[in-house]
Amino acid sequence: MAVPVQMKYTRDHYWIRLDGERAVVGLTEYGISELGMIVFIELPDQDANVRKGEFIGAVETVADDEHDLLAPLSGQITSVNRLLERAVMLIHESPYDKGWLFTIRWNQESELEQLWEEETYVKEFSLED
Repeated sequence: MAVPVQMKYTRDHYWIRLDGERAVVGLTEYGISELGMIVFIELPDQDANVRKGEFIGAVETVADDEHDLLAPLSGQITSVNRLLERAVMLIHESPYDKGWLFTIRWNQESELEQLWEEETYVKEFSLED
């Protein structure tokens, strides 16, 4: 399972692509495979101010399980991938590109230090080929 090198990762299977004070956030391919087939996604409200660990949405799987989405960083949600709500399969087909969840203008630099490099994520979840 490929894990892109240019991104940061969390223990909760989020990938984060940093771009200055803004970050694009999505779920990793491995995290998605652990959840199972996602059939519905509830995303956070655009312009919402969130704190790391706060409930921001949910995913529902074909097994009728619901899983909370928690903010991986504190800040303001600046855009949301509304296409996912209509075409949730994008999260499975293109988790690191078209399947992104939202963008956030982060505001706690100390939280960035807690993000993992690709190598740490791969080792933590034994994803080495």
